[in-house]
Order: sequence, then structure tokens, then C-alpha cells
Amino acid sequence: MRWLLPVLLSLLFLLPALAVPVFAADGSRIGYVSFDRVQIQLADGNARIDVDYSLDPGMPLIVMLFGGGDLQKKIERALNFPSLRPGEVGLTHAVFTAEGASQDYGNGAFWFPAHGFDATFPLVQVNAPGYSMTYRDADSVPEGFGYFAKAP
Repeated sequence: MRWLLPVLLSLLFLLPALAVPVFAADGSRIGYVSFDRVQIQLADGNARIDVDYSLDPGMPLIVMLFGGGDLQKKIERALNFPSLRPGEVGLTHAVFTAEGASQDYGNGAFWFPAHGFDATFPLVQVNAPGYSMTYRDADSVPEGFGYFAKAP
């Protein structure tokens, strides 16, 4: 009977690792995370990034027990922005800030360059003052665009 607990704990940790190769063909997944939507809100040169996702069965318990460090790394990898700062990382939603996501051309003019993700998102929304675009099943924002910050 003493062997039951170590066997169950081993299975709890090994099953998600064994499932990863099965799901590797799905581009909207990284490990145990399935991505649903990413919304990028541009303001000045920075971006607020909201991500919706779901976790494989059993993984919310593991994340709650051992912390969300690995989950955060998987989401950061999928977003592929330099200088990401986490605001909140939950079991189905995360918020990040990307400083310097847009290039500042001065006088309130900014350029958001084309951007590639490391995952495919079923829905990508990019919003800037006076400009908005939506992509479906996208692994990138294929074209950059310019926008003006709101006047103070």
C-alpha cells in the first residue's frame, strides 16, 4: 500500500509529458496550453496583451499546486514579444505588457511592425487609436502599420 502514493504522483507528472508529442501537430498549442484568442491594445509605444487559453484536464490542479511559472513561460514563448512583463496569469486568461512594442517616430506617431508568434491563435485582434484589425488562425501580424497616439 505504501507504493500507491509514489505511483500515483509519478503518473500525475508523467501523463502530461507523454501527451505533448500527440498534440505537437496542433499549432494553437504549446505543451498543455491551448490558445484561443490574443488581443493587443497599443497605446503610445507600449502594448497591453490579453490572452485567453485553456489547459489540458488535470493541469489546473498541478498549476495551482506548483505555481504558474511554467505556464507563464509557455505563454511568453507563444507571444514572442521581447521585454514582456506579466500583469496577471490565471488558469484561463493572462495579461502582459510589452514595452517598446511600437517604434516611436516622435510627435505622437508610432509604427507597429509585423510580428510573428510562436503559436497559431484562432483569433488575433490588434487595436490602436483609430485603427483595428482582426486575423483568424494567425501565427503573425503580417503587416506593420502606423498610428497616432491620442492627444493629451
